[in-house]
Amino acid sequence: MKLSIIAAVAKNGIIGKNGELPWHLGSDLRRFRKLTIGKTVITGRRTHESIIRRLGRPLDDRRTIVVTRQNNYESECEVAHSLEEAIQRARNDDEVFVIGGAELYKEALIVGDRLYLTEVDTTSPGDTFFPWENKVLWRETAREEYSSDENNEYATRFLTFERKVLALSSYINMENARQEDQRIVMEHIKETGICPFCPENRVSGEVLDPVWTGKHWVFVPNRWPYEFTRVHLMGIAERHVRFIHELTDDEWLEVRMFIDWAIKQYNIESGALGIRFGNPVTNGATVDHLHIHLVVADPDVTRPGYERVRFAMGPKPPQK
Repeated sequence: MKLSIIAAVAKNGIIGKNGELPWHLGSDLRRFRKLTIGKTVITGRRTHESIIRRLGRPLDDRRTIVVTRQNNYESECEVAHSLEEAIQRARNDDEVFVIGGAELYKEALIVGDRLYLTEVDTTSPGDTFFPWENKVLWRETAREEYSSDENNEYATRFLTFERKVLALSSYINMENARQEDQRIVMEHIKETGICPFCPENRVSGEVLDPVWTGKHWVFVPNRWPYEFTRVHLMGIAERHVRFIHELTDDEWLEVRMFIDWAIKQYNIESGALGIRFGNPVTNGATVDHLHIHLVVADPDVTRPGYERVRFAMGPKPPQK
């Protein structure tokens, strides 16, 4: 699934005033319709209500998911209580659009794949701004420019941006290496500039041989298991994914199939699952490729130096 963001923004960053668009741009409305028709759109409650006020109904020929914190919010459209929940509901779609407002845009810009932006040639008064802070993470791929006319009160630029592919060296985060031999191996992999978890790049020995293989995942023993574990397996997606919302229903189903197998195979009464996704700086991973840890702690507390198993996350503090 591709998560796209679509917005019209003035030169001073304004996207709205009193819950409404501060301009009339016929060409932008046509572009919006052309891009979103037949798709799922995710909208915040206030943006949804402004559409209802303007049109008297939800957007036609589109599936609308309204995101709100209100537990008892009533709508003829689907209701979700977070962007993540809305994305999960639409995860089998080819492309899903976030259409506002500002708070939802801010969340979507962290995980989105594509941005359709209309730059409006005005410094419009308003009270709502487009929260685009990390422009360096995006690459412009298309641009069209239009003059003002009787249907467009301002000149506009239609821009398309794609999230930049990570620099090759960023597939590996050395800060999260826990052991010296792990650090040596990871330094070597980092020099190759490839993702070692992608199936076409896996090297036997660097990634241990699978104990379970499916269509969408392989599960392998962790080469550097956490101390004081009885079982520590790692599930690696068979394609390069980074975020939860990229996983399909079939991929989730296969995880469940593996867990059922592992519980029987390793006689597991209790354990824990940890999914590392997103930015390795904060998720604790050494490899920037979504993966799952299945961990079963060793119950023998009499082992020398025994400590509880800990799943490290978060950026490392600077060394003093």
